[in-house]
Formats: sequence, C-alpha cells, structure tokens
Amino acid sequence: MVGTQLIKDSPSLGLRIPNVARLLAFVFAALVFYGGLRTILFTGELPLIWPVLAALLSITFLFGVSRVKDSVVGLARFGFHIGLFAYFLSLPILFPAEIEPGFPDEVHQTIGWMLILVILGFEAGYKLKAFFWRAKAPTEQAMSFRPQQRRVVALLIFLGLVIWLVATIDYSLAADVSLWDILLAMRRQIEGAIESPTTKLGIWSYLFTGGLYLATAAAFVLLNHINLKRSNRFHLNTIVICWAVLVLCCVLGFLSGSRALFLYSFAPLVLALWVRLSIAHLGKALRLIAVSVAGVALIAAWLAISTMRGRDADTYQESFQTIQPLEAARGAFDIYSSSAIIIQAFPEKLDYEYGRSLVPLVLGWLPRSLWPDKPYPFSIYANSIQGETLEYRSASIAVGLPGEGYGNFGLFGVFLWGLLMGFACRVADDYLKRFHASDPLRLFLGASVCIWAAMIVRGGVAEMFYMGLQVNIFPIALSVILKTMENRSGWAIATRFFGSNRLLAPDKSLGSDAV
Repeated sequence: MVGTQLIKDSPSLGLRIPNVARLLAFVFAALVFYGGLRTILFTGELPLIWPVLAALLSITFLFGVSRVKDSVVGLARFGFHIGLFAYFLSLPILFPAEIEPGFPDEVHQTIGWMLILVILGFEAGYKLKAFFWRAKAPTEQAMSFRPQQRRVVALLIFLGLVIWLVATIDYSLAADVSLWDILLAMRRQIEGAIESPTTKLGIWSYLFTGGLYLATAAAFVLLNHINLKRSNRFHLNTIVICWAVLVLCCVLGFLSGSRALFLYSFAPLVLALWVRLSIAHLGKALRLIAVSVAGVALIAAWLAISTMRGRDADTYQESFQTIQPLEAARGAFDIYSSSAIIIQAFPEKLDYEYGRSLVPLVLGWLPRSLWPDKPYPFSIYANSIQGETLEYRSASIAVGLPGEGYGNFGLFGVFLWGLLMGFACRVADDYLKRFHASDPLRLFLGASVCIWAAMIVRGGVAEMFYMGLQVNIFPIALSVILKTMENRSGWAIATRFFGSNRLLAPDKSLGSDAV
C-alpha cells in the first residue's frame, strides 16, 4: 500500500513527546511549590489557599490519567486544565499580591468553590460521555496519499489564501480604508474608517477569514507527506511554499491583534519544526533548546500583542517608556478578579440568566436581523457591571467558564458548565482518536482543540467557541475531503481489479477510516 513514507515507521509523526498528562502535572506541581515558597519568603504570608487546593485537585486528576504511548490523546482535556491554571490559578499562586486586595474573604471563598466545582464538573462530564456515546474504533491503517490527493491539498492552499484575501479586501472596501491599514491595525480604530461597515459578503465575511487556516492546514499536511530522502526539485519547491504559508499565517495571526488567533497560527509552525527536529533524531539538548526558543518567542509575541493592540501608532513614535508590556499582559491572566466582579453582581444586582447565555452558543450563527431579541453573549454583563454599554465598550471582558456558569445558576451553574465542557472535550478527544496516529491532520487538529478548550475556559464561552470554530471548520472539512477521496480510491481500485460488480464494497485494506 502506498503509505506516508515520511512517517511510515513512526507511531505518531515521529514525535518524541513524553506523557503529556504527567508532564503537565509535574509542571503545575513545580509552579505551586515555587509560588508558595516565593510568597512565604518575600511577603511572610501564606499563599491563597483556595487556588492552591484547586491546583492540587487538577494535578491529582492529571496524574490519574492512564499512561498511553499516544501523546495526542486527550489534548482537549489538557487544554481545559492548562487554561484553568494559566488564567485562574497562575496569578493568585505566583503573584498573590497582584490580586485586588479589596475583595472580602467571602468572595475569595466563593471563587475557591467555583474553581473546585468546575474541575469536578469537567472530569465528571468527561467520564459521563463514555457511558452515553461510545467512541468509534481508531483507524488501524494509515491513509494513503496519492498524487490526486496531493494535488487537491496543494489547490486548497491556494484556495484558502484566496478566500481569506477576498474577505479582507471586502472589509477594507466597506470600511473605506486601504488593505495595508487593515493588516496593520491590530484592533486599533483606523482614522477615517467607517464605523461598523457593512460588507458585501455579510455573515460569510467572518467565516471566510478562516480560509487562512485552511491554507495552513493544507500546507502542514502536504509538508508532512513529503519524503525528504526522495525529494526532487518539484518537491523542494513545494516544501518552500508550505513553509512560507506557515510563516505567513503566523505573521498575520500576530497582526490580527488577537492573542487567541496568534496561538492558533503559531502552533502549526512550531509543530512543523518539531516534527522535522524529531525526524532528524537530534539530541535531547538540541530539542530542549528548540523548545526554549519557541517558548521565548511565544512569550515575547504575547507581550507585544498585549501591549500594541488597540493603540495608536503615534504612541510608539513618542516614547517607548510609557509602554508596560507586563502590566498589559497581566490583565489577560487575571480572570480570577473578573470572577469576583461576577460574584458581587449576581444575584444582588442582576438576576441569574437561567441558561439564556447558552442561546448565543447554540444559535450564534443566526443573524440578529432575523431575531432582534436574541440574547447577547454573557460577557456583555461584565461590561454593563463596569458601567459600559453595548454600543460603547472598551472590549469584551473575559469572565471565564466558571464565571458564566455562576451567572446562570450560582454554584450549581459552575458545576453544570464544567460538566458540559467536559462532555464537549471528550467528544473532541474521541474524534481525534479516529485518525490514524501518523495522520498530520490529527496532530494539527489536536493542537487546535487544545488551544480552543483553553480559550473557552478563559473568555466568553460563545465568543471563544465561534472564534475556534472559524479556525477549525476548514481543517475539519479538509479531513472529510481526504477521507472521501480515500474511500473512493479504494472503491475504484477494487472495481478495476474484480470487475464492475456493484455489490462489491471498497477494499478496506487500501482505504482507511481516517476521520
């Protein structure tokens, strides 16, 4: 069978990755120990007990994950725990003095119960899904990658870039500004631009910007299906184009001014580099250096985005001393304080939502022109608490998964939202299991759903869900296209070999249920 030559003898794209669950547990434990020791030595006070207890509970569940050879399994689950630790626990554990000191003890205690309950609810939902919805068996054979599929994937690289460019040009024309202004805005209000422009593409405009990730996914797949040992000049040109697309997506993700979109675009580039380093059988020291460089680049880009987005370019021309990247980034990780705002508002100042905030999640695609009274995402309440309105607000304030659950049903809502999140993450992880271990799309989507889960934990559930959907819908469509072509190829080969008997099924040894 014509297989993926690059990864023929490797269980998972040639990647050398330790057990992710155990690695995360050790990292979290080390950070908790360091944070507690630092707080005691520098302030003479004990660390905030509730975040520490929540972190220990998360560590316990991660240590309890069964040890598996396949490092891609469970990435949506790990994304939840990474998001919870990064956005809710890291600041109160490592820098408790940065947390608003004016919150009463009852608020800290309620947040603590919220953190505990959302973890318990998530793990319960993750386990519960297996009882009601059995996962399909994993694919046993790698999908063949024939010239026809290679040509289609190459065409999709071009198509993805085109539809992204069309959507961007459409917006620039509607806003009456240049394309260059749009690309360099970084969420800044462009001088002379039309506010709330109406694009020709309408509702499709937002979706079509995801074409950039179709090009990225196709480039990632094509790059990891080329055997370097057998490459000719055509293959080398293809490799250059694929790397150029991955770099372009990363740069445009940075220029978007969205930290989430940058993570989605940064991950494929890092994964592609890691695959090549793993295949090259480099020593542990070199791989550690590569990981460190990627980590430093990610931190630097994150700080730059947090500092630059929404600012006028004149700010940087006048003085760089007024820019405080660490202070700008702190707000991105201080969802703990945002949760306190929700606790103090519900139900004393605002009535519970009683599930209404799920409407934008389920029917967010429905235009408001067809349903003017459609409920707004829950994050709008955080803006209203701060005295802002729907028309005049600085940005959507992240309230996090626990905060949204609390705003719907109190502490029970926190557990319920965690339960729903756990169920959804198990669906995503079971979907990834259906890919063969050597399928590049499986690794690509695994990284995306990990980021997706972490972003949903941090931000407004509906907004972060649709931002992730915009990114992942095209790669998922790519996987469906490749599976369909594989099944049809198996049918064609079988009918040519055995004759045109209509009762014949596709040759299962030549195709694969890769999706």
